[in-house]
Amino acid sequence: MEKRRDNRIRKKVPVRFYFEGTAFHSITGDMSRRGIFIETLHPCPPGKGINIEIDGKNQKISLAGFIRWNKRDSESPAMSPAGGMGVQLLNYQKPEYQSLVSEIY
Repeated sequence: MEKRRDNRIRKKVPVRFYFEGTAFHSITGDMSRRGIFIETLHPCPPGKGINIEIDGKNQKISLAGFIRWNKRDSESPAMSPAGGMGVQLLNYQKPEYQSLVSEIY
């Protein structure tokens, strides 16, 4: 049973996320109005918070997120470049983020 409120659209956007004082460079796998899937070799544990930066058209978009789930590389399909994590955004209503997402819908 699908629990998502919004459709996710495959979109590759460079992203940086910060977890426990460490910065990681990665890419999004898909995006929605309230969440992001981040492809990464270093998925964070579910239940933890992270900070995210996305380079928007004219500015950096800073977001806070909550890890809902993750998958390690060994669980990923053979064609997938890495594991990743599903992030529920806590401040998704920021106009600069909603503007970015509205471009892909």
